[in-house]
Amino acid sequence: MDNHQLELARQLHEEGYLFYCTCSTLLELFSSMDLSSLKPFPPGKPELFSDFLDTVVGFKK
Repeated sequence: MDNHQLELARQLHEEGYLFYCTCSTLLELFSSMDLSSLKPFPPGKPELFSDFLDTVVGFKK
């Protein structure tokens, strides 16, 4: 994995959550993007992470 931030941006773009471009394609993106085509990002589930930590440190079995 070379540049995880770039890989994440490309993947989220492919899934329809955001627009991805480079400096050289920025103007083209602005002239062609349709903001209504973006999907809302699903809400997170922070309780999954806290449950995991509780299990790891021994507060929960």
